[in-house]
Amino acid sequence: MGFHASWVHGNALTVENPENLKRIGHFGWGADMQITPGKECWFHIPLPTPVIPNNTQSSLVRVFLMFEAEQGSIRNVHVYDGSSKVQEFNDLHLEGEHRGAIDQANTFNLAKPHGSLFGIGVSFLFIASIGFDSAIPPSRLIVASAGGDYTT
Repeated sequence: MGFHASWVHGNALTVENPENLKRIGHFGWGADMQITPGKECWFHIPLPTPVIPNNTQSSLVRVFLMFEAEQGSIRNVHVYDGSSKVQEFNDLHLEGEHRGAIDQANTFNLAKPHGSLFGIGVSFLFIASIGFDSAIPPSRLIVASAGGDYTT
């Protein structure tokens, strides 16, 4: 059995709900978003997908999202193969710094390996905190990179 890890830089990040952002930034070190307090936004990042390396179909076993979340949290992570949903990770509350090392907050193990067909995409929902008694700064989401582990 072969193994293949494939990663993409955070600058590949796209925004589904730009009207809920105060700023969209792309820098040499990744994507840096400011989300309006109390708003939510779906983000999407494609993964390089080795569908048939060495004449054998690859299977995705886990994905990674290297991020930092301030004044808000990632609530849902959905993995797609083309337009088909592979698996959902819901009811999450992922926040803090998770860009520098692989850990439990940035690793999403699939329930079973998925035979890759059309290209893997990772979509995730970020919900910004809201200030009830006083104003708070905009939420900040930084995405440095995303990756996937594949087997053959």
